Amino acid sequence: MYQVDSEDANFLFMEKAESPTHISLIYLYNQSDLGDKPVRFKHIQEHVRNRLNSAPVFRQKIKRTPADIDYPYWVDDEKFDLDFHLRHLALPKPGDWRQFCIQVSRLHSRPLDMTRPLWELYVIEGLDNVQGMPANSFAIYFKVHHCAMDEFTAQELLQSLHASSPDQRQHERAVQHISHLPSVAPKPAEMMLRGLINNSVRSLRLVLQSANNLRTLSKIATRLSIRLARNMVERENSDRATSRFAGELSAARVFEGTFYPRKLIEDYCQAVPGATPTHAILAICGEAMRRYLEHHGELAQGASLQALLEVNVRNAGAHALVGNRIAINQIELHTPIIFPIGRLQAIYAANRELQSIENEELTSFKLRSLYENVPAPLLSWLGRMAHSTRSINHAVMSAGSMGLAELEGTDQTLYLLGARLHGFTSISPLYTGCGLMFSASTYDDSVGLTFTSDRDMMPDPGFMRQCLDETVADVATYLKNPGKPIKTGSAAHTPKAAGTAAGARAKANGKNKPLAA
Repeated sequence: MYQVDSEDANFLFMEKAESPTHISLIYLYNQSDLGDKPVRFKHIQEHVRNRLNSAPVFRQKIKRTPADIDYPYWVDDEKFDLDFHLRHLALPKPGDWRQFCIQVSRLHSRPLDMTRPLWELYVIEGLDNVQGMPANSFAIYFKVHHCAMDEFTAQELLQSLHASSPDQRQHERAVQHISHLPSVAPKPAEMMLRGLINNSVRSLRLVLQSANNLRTLSKIATRLSIRLARNMVERENSDRATSRFAGELSAARVFEGTFYPRKLIEDYCQAVPGATPTHAILAICGEAMRRYLEHHGELAQGASLQALLEVNVRNAGAHALVGNRIAINQIELHTPIIFPIGRLQAIYAANRELQSIENEELTSFKLRSLYENVPAPLLSWLGRMAHSTRSINHAVMSAGSMGLAELEGTDQTLYLLGARLHGFTSISPLYTGCGLMFSASTYDDSVGLTFTSDRDMMPDPGFMRQCLDETVADVATYLKNPGKPIKTGSAAHTPKAAGTAAGARAKANGKNKPLAA
């Protein structure tokens, strides 16, 4: 038994039916090399069973304190049932990418059972008609609550199930036999008493640390106030507030995306000295979003879209398999600037300035140390206010915001029980004011670029996928002919797209090209 810290508890306090705060990881596998001995569900079941003790999140559930007077506790689930958490399903025929995305959308839309350990793992078979993958491929969909871990720790945990060789004996040697020692959950009266003591101690620490870091806090408060005022003024003076992704959320989600050549992203970066894959992906995702909104008549002329970038702020060498250590940076996407090179240059310059301003606070963790001492009742109230106070939330995030989470994989080919990992991606939560989240994952020679959104905000995910495909195609065209300008209007105005929104959605949803070579 141990207590949830403030950052992890915040994801519990923020959760609502229409905005669950779980994350998901998706792994795709090619088992054509296994011949007549493919990976079976029972093999994966046993593989996971042997590793249940590698991370406490597998066996522990959340126990909240009375009236949220203190942060919740992780306690052992005395009725833990692995069969509840490991599930098996298959796609209907013909088993194409569109059907897989629909299935993932449905799974991600369902909230986790908060009375059990906060994770589920699905083995999805029947990927028989996915371009770039052979028949009889399969996928793993792993869903876990954000209070247990972020995308980075979830990725590290899932990759621990893999080996660098198809030799199954290597998997057997990798098993860590860690004994599990059950713990006793605290009684309500004990939690109340602990809560009163902890809140008193945290309040005192908060006051002392605030006094010691007054200069840092004043700089941060000034910068946040300027950003808040600027965003509110921009909302009043522009049409960005009409962006569909800044609206209220429903409980339903959509998922789509594809995989692109890693070399293409790297070549795009080299076109602007100093630019990184993060800058390139921001430029590509921002352009796809711009085309989508322009097609639907929701793009204000001259207005620049925004991005919320998740940053892993763990210290180098830290590999904890629980908890969250992420920060959020707001970045201007400079969408009025000509794509692709001018846009990439502007994003790189803006992000470099942002890093130089915020690097000291980010690396010193002064702000985090204050956050860790916020009393639980105050943090619980702030979590509820994050959703109920829509105007403030929108002003901070800025209308038209999209989000981006990046996962750095490995150049080494990985295997699960002999099946080769083809690629992976993730799904992050949506928040009021940010109804579109992109995920970029690097593995082997490809970059997975997927997105999730609210189903009411994006009833045509296939069309957004088309915008993404055509944006990447424009980058490839420019790299082949750097001196030749390219047309970057709405995707609906390109020769590939249909002439109407309905036609574009129908045509886009009919395409199944998720795994470009």
